[in-house]
Amino acid sequence: MAALVGVKDFPNHEAPEMNSPEQKWMDHLVIVRHGESLRNVDKDAATAAGALEYGGGIRDMDVPLTPLGEKQSEATGEYLGRTFQFDRIFVSPYLRTVKTAELMTRHFQDCPAITLEDRIREKEFGILDGLTKIGIGTNYPAELKRRDREGKYYYRPPGGESYPDVALRIHSFLGTMARECRKHTVLVVCHSVVVLTFRRLLERLSESSLMAIDRDPEQDVCNCSVTWYKFDPAAGNKGKMALQEFNGVHYPPEETSTEECRRKAMREFGAQPSPSEVSGQS
Repeated sequence: MAALVGVKDFPNHEAPEMNSPEQKWMDHLVIVRHGESLRNVDKDAATAAGALEYGGGIRDMDVPLTPLGEKQSEATGEYLGRTFQFDRIFVSPYLRTVKTAELMTRHFQDCPAITLEDRIREKEFGILDGLTKIGIGTNYPAELKRRDREGKYYYRPPGGESYPDVALRIHSFLGTMARECRKHTVLVVCHSVVVLTFRRLLERLSESSLMAIDRDPEQDVCNCSVTWYKFDPAAGNKGKMALQEFNGVHYPPEETSTEECRRKAMREFGAQPSPSEVSGQS
């Protein structure tokens, strides 16, 4: 295995100059969506068939990975294990994210303990959970009209959450990491909406900017994709987390779940940052 790089190897851990602000952020934040799950496959099949429901009555938090999702997790773990040395790992408590993390961390050296974190759980869909768009229109036509009127970002289904609701808990979680994980290299394993919400907060994206990403099939958050931020001391007044990679696929094209992700894997697989690029050394 190639030499690992992580927080202990980075040169910017020296004491700050007297007149420079203290770094409050992590050195690196790596965000990974879970591998392909059974519900991902069921939803696509139900939508294609014009069915009203999907999921087979299984609680969303109990949905397992598919065999393909397990392969994606293993390959992504190999990439992360030779590229980063993590100090903290936070995982959504849902089965699919926990299993993804367990498979990935097999490939980590000196792996820290996994911390389950409710604030990075899946967006809650309330009464619409497990329904296709046709199913929503059939069972709750008024809700479909209300969603179309309010827009995807602000719409909150009865018993569920809107994007701003998810952002409130992710904002709280970022505050925890700022207190507990300063100058650390952190891994977060979560869900696609949560990945986008991190972008909304860290990059201060507007509703229109975020929804443009969400609508673009080429930017659809792939299973086991890697989104990576690095602290840039020169950015802004006090430095900030700067996006290095969004939605990167680090497993072979034959292991992808969608055509868009297959094209991404064909472009990106094998183009992995070297340890010197990660550490900032030339």
